Amino acid sequence: MTVRLELCNSLWAMEDLPSAGEPWTLTEQLDRLAEAGFDGAAVDLGARRRPEAQVLAPLLRERALGAVVFAFVAGDADLDAALRYASLVEARRMVVCGQVFGDDATVIAAVHRWFGRCAEAGVRMQLETHRNTLTDDMRRTTRLLGELDERVSLAIDLSHYVCGSEFPLPPTAEIEDHLERLFARAESVQGRIATRCQVQIPLGFPQHRAWEELFEQWWIRAFAAIVRRREDAADPEPVLFCTELGTTPYAITDREGRELSDRWTDTLTLRDRASAAFAAAQSDRVAS
Repeated sequence: MTVRLELCNSLWAMEDLPSAGEPWTLTEQLDRLAEAGFDGAAVDLGARRRPEAQVLAPLLRERALGAVVFAFVAGDADLDAALRYASLVEARRMVVCGQVFGDDATVIAAVHRWFGRCAEAGVRMQLETHRNTLTDDMRRTTRLLGELDERVSLAIDLSHYVCGSEFPLPPTAEIEDHLERLFARAESVQGRIATRCQVQIPLGFPQHRAWEELFEQWWIRAFAAIVRRREDAADPEPVLFCTELGTTPYAITDREGRELSDRWTDTLTLRDRASAAFAAAQSDRVAS
């Protein structure tokens, strides 16, 4: 069966929008998502303005929007709190930024325990590739994947690796090999474009175009790897792409504190590029 793309945007990424005038209310944020053709909203439980689940849930239902929960998890109590939130907003997917740091055995045991608890709750867990988490180093992450249960998958956000590890342009063959191994375990992709020195860049600046093109090619490869694993399923899960252009200090500002670009416009641009990358990935699969 055909695998489809599911688009969501982070509510954290809608904080401080619009850049001029009064910030959108939660209702206005969700209206913008529905009007722009997004399938759902991602809720970062660590965001400054995280909505209460009891408030968010009916607003999502009214607009036929789904939910994904993003959580920083340092222990079982954090995970349990995230699962309670997920239950209230009817989220069936959770992206975990694991903050257990220790030897490989300790980390692997924690991930397996969290994965099991999520499965028992009917929630599909993914580990995000994120700085200052157990996946913060690309090379260690690929090593851990060899020890983790094959059902443990990744939410791919390459902005953290590009900036955190100061990727060269073009990336080396060794880096690309590691990325291919990450794509082989991917379940979703996140939309933010980085350079080796900045984790989030405004779009459309000529000096950034090579990085924008590189990310688009990576998204095609990640989508192709996900579709390859799902195409034989009787009822395949949609492939999730989440745009996540953060407010300050992620967003670059001038000396007056004004952001250098319109994040909502950039969000819609990334939405369109993700759709194009997904179509290209499917075309490549058919051609091969």
